Amino acid sequence: MIDDRRTLLKWLITGAGIAALDAAAGPSIKMSQAKVYKVVVVGGGFAGATFARTLKRLIPNTVITLIEEYTEYFSGPLSAECLTGKRNEETLTFDYKKLVSEGINVVHERALTIDATQKVVKTPNTTHRYDRCIVAAGIDFDFDHIKGHSEGLADVFPHAWKGKDQLSALKKQLEEMPDGGTVLMSAPNTEYRCPPGPYERVSQIAEYLIAHKPNSKIIFLDSKERFPKQAQFELAWKQLYGYGTAESIITWIGAQQGGTVTELRPDTRELVCQAGAFKGDVINIIPRQKADLFTAANGLTGENGWCPVNTQTFESLKVANVHVIGDAADAHSLPKSAFAAACQARVCALAVYSLFNQLPLMTPEYMNVCFSLCGTHYAISVTVSYQQNPQTNKIDVISTNITPLDAPKTQYVSEVQSAYAMFNSMASGAFG
Repeated sequence: MIDDRRTLLKWLITGAGIAALDAAAGPSIKMSQAKVYKVVVVGGGFAGATFARTLKRLIPNTVITLIEEYTEYFSGPLSAECLTGKRNEETLTFDYKKLVSEGINVVHERALTIDATQKVVKTPNTTHRYDRCIVAAGIDFDFDHIKGHSEGLADVFPHAWKGKDQLSALKKQLEEMPDGGTVLMSAPNTEYRCPPGPYERVSQIAEYLIAHKPNSKIIFLDSKERFPKQAQFELAWKQLYGYGTAESIITWIGAQQGGTVTELRPDTRELVCQAGAFKGDVINIIPRQKADLFTAANGLTGENGWCPVNTQTFESLKVANVHVIGDAADAHSLPKSAFAAACQARVCALAVYSLFNQLPLMTPEYMNVCFSLCGTHYAISVTVSYQQNPQTNKIDVISTNITPLDAPKTQYVSEVQSAYAMFNSMASGAFG
């Protein structure tokens, strides 16, 4: 059976997903059990939905309740294309009908508290008992690190890093900006959702400006000295947007050049950093991030604002019988991405299966695949394999494969299609 579970795990971490479970998991894996276990999942994004569907396939008679405040989920992946008008919002919006049809109880309320002693999760109107609780609550924002900024100003200076409304607000500002205007962007230097995401957004906005507002420019004020896939992004910017020349539509100012933003001046629409005060017609501030407030309110977060976990099972190190998966988890070198979240969800589901069946736990492997769309026919990618380290509780990098700098043009084109295919696979695995 352990060998069967190892085979299944390899299928799951590579993103084979729900459709592969019936093929990969034989009768020795998907056992019927005399005891009916109850599992409550808080959060219905890529992590929560993928976990619920995976565990339901592994143990069909488990009573799984997914608590999600909203009736629809709006995807962060590919939202940059929606921002610039290439993609309709409907293509990134998913409901939970497939989960319900598979026998998962979906409750559209806000989860309030976890009572770890009584093993219940409470919402405003209901109480849900659990044997294991899975928290996939996502992220929240810390606006205080920039003087003059606040949550109340997020509608005026949208982050567009969570939710459809924020994205729509930024899109509207870009559309209304006059030709010759300036877009300002800033990103934090600490852990945040989708590390390469700000640079993909810069790329997409640059392409939009060239097509619709060719006299405009974008200035990126960065709190980092270096950023993910930097050489690959900068090559794309040179080839597509004249980066590094006087005609470049993109200016990137890193921390070493004084790009760390310290103040927002709302009245004059300025961002202030060591490099100077920059005025923008559109200002996109991506704030520092932390685990969702639900996790902090229920004692799941550590000093760094994220949730420490046992990386073998993703069980919380703070609260027994509660697991934290997805962006809220402190997963060490594993980034906060939708692919990684889905991978964690599947590893966690197999761990819960093993715990319920009193089977030995495996040392899991993990994977992250990240595509970045730099233009309509130009994408880059990185694939990283990881191994959980039982001695340190870290997740160690085993191998990395990134788009080579001397890649032929055909590879950039094919990676665009691969990005779409991967997204469709992830969405299908989570939402059907």
